Amino acid sequence: MNDTHIAFFSEAGHSRGMGHLVRSFAISEKFKSLGAKISFFLDSNIFFDSKFKEITYFDWGKFDLSDDYDIIFIDSYEADMSIYQKIANACKIAVYVDDFKRLNYPKGVILNFAPDADELFYKDKEEKYCYLLGLEYLPIRGEFLNAKIAKKEQIFIMLGGNDVANLSLDIIDTLKDVEIKKIIVSNDLSIVKSLKKYQDVEVLHKPSDTQLIKSMASSSMAISTASMSAYELAYFKIPTIIIAVSKNQEVGVSQFINHNLASGLISIESDTWKNDIKNKIKLMLRQNNYHIDNAIDGNGTNNIASAVFKLIQ
Repeated sequence: MNDTHIAFFSEAGHSRGMGHLVRSFAISEKFKSLGAKISFFLDSNIFFDSKFKEITYFDWGKFDLSDDYDIIFIDSYEADMSIYQKIANACKIAVYVDDFKRLNYPKGVILNFAPDADELFYKDKEEKYCYLLGLEYLPIRGEFLNAKIAKKEQIFIMLGGNDVANLSLDIIDTLKDVEIKKIIVSNDLSIVKSLKKYQDVEVLHKPSDTQLIKSMASSSMAISTASMSAYELAYFKIPTIIIAVSKNQEVGVSQFINHNLASGLISIESDTWKNDIKNKIKLMLRQNNYHIDNAIDGNGTNNIASAVFKLIQ
């Protein structure tokens, strides 16, 4: 497949987090390892060059296709239908990375790796689409697949790439009397000093992938938003409390609970969410017998690449 040229278009930034970037990049790395030529484009107000190599930055508002591509992946909450139509018309195969049936996409491939994607969003199939649905297509980064796990009694806390709901300080303060080490990821330098004032707290400020994976994999429990981190924690079989920061997320989070990929759900829409999270953590510490399913096998990028290459052949 050395003659196959694949483009990826995605987004990230202060208000958008890193989820779309992380999952799209994981897929792109798999295709690159199989010999495809990759072009990766990102709309972002943050530069990620230290973490993700060979990214070209662009603006959805000035979207244009200047090259010919065999396959184009688009992973976005912001691109409008006209952009999707341009992409569908400009390549042999267009792949739409989807979370909740956001649009009535043009002809192409719909990739939605939510556990219940088939039943919730795509029960009624259309002939113009090829569907890649469910956890078997979940993209896990290669660095996670090779991680060595040695458990310690600690809570890993990650609230998306940029903690868009500003929950870090509230959660650490809520858990200040819970006697267990807390490791929290924060990319916001303005609150790092405040976080470090608390006892038993280790702050990972803009950690390397190696630091992040080591801390995550060795934790005995976790708190995460409904992001790619929640899937990665489930891959490591770490009991996790998932925080929904919007009503839209609650639908997705319930799938984690139903499929035994997480241990609890907290909605910040509730007035008692702080007490709820404290009580759930205390309960998990007392019981210490939570089982997380092994439904995530780490073969998602392989399955995506195999399915898409079959289509282009």
